[in-house]
Amino acid sequence: MPKYQKCGEAVTLLAGAILCEFPTHKPTLDARVKIDYVFAFADRDDAGNILGCAIKHRGIQALGLCRKVSLKDRVMGRGDVEITLDGDWWESHDEDEQRSLLDHELHHILVQVDSNGKALTDDFSRPKISMRPHDVEVGWFSVIAARHGKVGIERRHAAQIMQQFGQMFWPELTGSNS
Repeated sequence: MPKYQKCGEAVTLLAGAILCEFPTHKPTLDARVKIDYVFAFADRDDAGNILGCAIKHRGIQALGLCRKVSLKDRVMGRGDVEITLDGDWWESHDEDEQRSLLDHELHHILVQVDSNGKALTDDFSRPKISMRPHDVEVGWFSVIAARHGKVGIERRHAAQIMQQFGQMFWPELTGSNS
């Protein structure tokens, strides 16, 4: 069972800087979405070695998760959204990597707006939130790709991603660093 700890002010400040830096986060700022940040730490054995994952999503290790907080919990003073970060990962990575993870989780926050672009509110006068899905979801089995080659769904999916996004996801294939 993971252990949880409220993130310190440094995480909140870093997230605030990210929210202000990128225009895609402007609706979150304008709606004054309240975000709670929490670290999850994996179990450890008696020698301090990590056992398993701190966070899982659909049974797979995740470095972070973003979720809407229930209306009841919002009424009780919680945030509108909760971002859970893998504390073990966080402690062993540099600020650029931390910023990337935080930016990713913050990008999931989608403020619902009316036809004029004004944030919709719930029964507690808090902004209505949806979770933005990923542009790409990957669920591949390497054994299936190996079995079925170019007609396999895994390779077709990879080709579709490459066609739609080009080298954005695999820049090292062309030597590009972007």
